[in-house]
Amino acid sequence: MKKFIYPAVFYDEGDGYSVLFPDFPCGTCGEDLKQAYEMAVDFLFGQLKDLIEAGQTIPKPTEMTDIRPAKDFEYKSYFTTLICVDLEDYEKYLQASKKSVRKNITIPAWLSEKADACHINYSSVLQKALLDNLGL
Repeated sequence: MKKFIYPAVFYDEGDGYSVLFPDFPCGTCGEDLKQAYEMAVDFLFGQLKDLIEAGQTIPKPTEMTDIRPAKDFEYKSYFTTLICVDLEDYEKYLQASKKSVRKNITIPAWLSEKADACHINYSSVLQKALLDNLGL
């Protein structure tokens, strides 16, 4: 188990949240608090994985009492919290999320004939449509 815990500062900007990690040179954001938290976990995983793969030193987490809010941009409010990521578990989660699943669909015969005649890839079209409909 490779578990890491780092502080992150969440800034409420009114139309979303920015998340900065004092121990890393950049940050992430989300449209709402849930998405910002998920992006923070993903960001931390990526930063740590990159450092480990490059053979670089992993920074020691900043003490919560040493964290001060940013002064270089506007925000409504902020809070500091700890973000925890288990590299092995998160890697497994990412791999599982890439796994494909089989879905059977039903479409009109005439539409199937036209799509087959145009060599349409049903899986590709369905994936794109789902992503568009979900706003992803």
